[in-house]
Amino acid sequence: MVPNEWEILSLSQVSKVIDCKHRTPHYVESGIPLISPGTIKWGALDLTSPTKRVTEDEYQSLMDHCTVEIGDLVMSRNQSVGVLSFVDSMKPFVLGQDTVLIKAEKSDSKYLFYKIQSEEVQKRIVRLAGGSTFARINLADIRKLILECPPLVEQKKIAQILSTWDQAILATEKLLENSQQQKKALMQQLLTGKKRLLDENGERFSGEWSQKLVEECFDVGSSKRVLQADWKSEGVPFYRTRELVSLSKKEAFRSEIFISDELFLEITNKYGLPTEGDFLVSGVGTLGISYQVKDGDKFYFKDGNVLWFKLKNHIFSDYFKYCFQSEFVQEQIEAQASVTTVGTYTIQNAKKTKFWCPPSMQEQRKIAEVLSLADQEIETLQKKLDCLKQEKKALMQQLLTGKRRVKLGELK
Repeated sequence: MVPNEWEILSLSQVSKVIDCKHRTPHYVESGIPLISPGTIKWGALDLTSPTKRVTEDEYQSLMDHCTVEIGDLVMSRNQSVGVLSFVDSMKPFVLGQDTVLIKAEKSDSKYLFYKIQSEEVQKRIVRLAGGSTFARINLADIRKLILECPPLVEQKKIAQILSTWDQAILATEKLLENSQQQKKALMQQLLTGKKRLLDENGERFSGEWSQKLVEECFDVGSSKRVLQADWKSEGVPFYRTRELVSLSKKEAFRSEIFISDELFLEITNKYGLPTEGDFLVSGVGTLGISYQVKDGDKFYFKDGNVLWFKLKNHIFSDYFKYCFQSEFVQEQIEAQASVTTVGTYTIQNAKKTKFWCPPSMQEQRKIAEVLSLADQEIETLQKKLDCLKQEKKALMQQLLTGKRRVKLGELK
């Protein structure tokens, strides 16, 4: 049931849906960008990233059936089905195959953008596309897409409110990107000795840096085999490489597989247990992902897919954490894996991986402290961004269904 004054209308009743021309043009190195489904993202239409370009003549031929205006929407019909970008400039572009142009006629364009982005409309699109976001939706189904529409003045106000949230999200994303880039630049300087910090006495650290091998600072091995017959539905979590990726990204997840406490004790009594400061490193799949073991961790990893770097006394664990993230180390891992038949990061490769190290443990600690502060700033911004996105999502659910009605002049 829709609120009073709202109407249930098809997309074709409130807008004109214009198909692309179904032919593949001749591409050139530089020219007018062609928008394909893979380049359409939620937000302003990206005319910088598309690599496919066409000549002025091709542009005139492919776009002579429509006139593009600021506020028009471009939708993807396959890959990311139903994703929209809005036109925010008069720079020319070409509609590639499986894209459509939506021109609002009896509705506010930005309201359409948010309404089609809403969870309930996206579910309708998925059903029309055959149940998969990577399927393909027919042009006729796009035109028949059902939308709940308030009066035009309310549409404009809803769009205005949601736009303010998008502006806040965009600003936070830029701050986050800047912080990430600053950390990357800082790592490049601090982890190679190009920039030296001050010690506790305010003096610049000195002394020659050296390249070390991982095997000089860690005993490198892998976890031991556990047969599928020993898998349990409860007990000690039994993680695989994909869980290691989630751990490294601090994502919440629950193990799907467990082993018994008895088997866990048997294995750890024989082979030991990763302890605080050790590292678990992916040897297959997403190579180069690492997890620094924390005090109190209790889990077990599948055999050889995960490497175990057991810490010696020659390195500060927090410093090595950042070394392993550095381009210098990650490029080595990529190069080492490229020469193996299945693209693996082996124990032997891990042992021979190099990293730069300052002469004193004190300088290692200082570098780790500075980079840790950069991480904290990034985490704070990421949490703020996640919060803004969740709040916007909840607000969309209220405003775009009429559960919450806006008032004239309301901006929040």
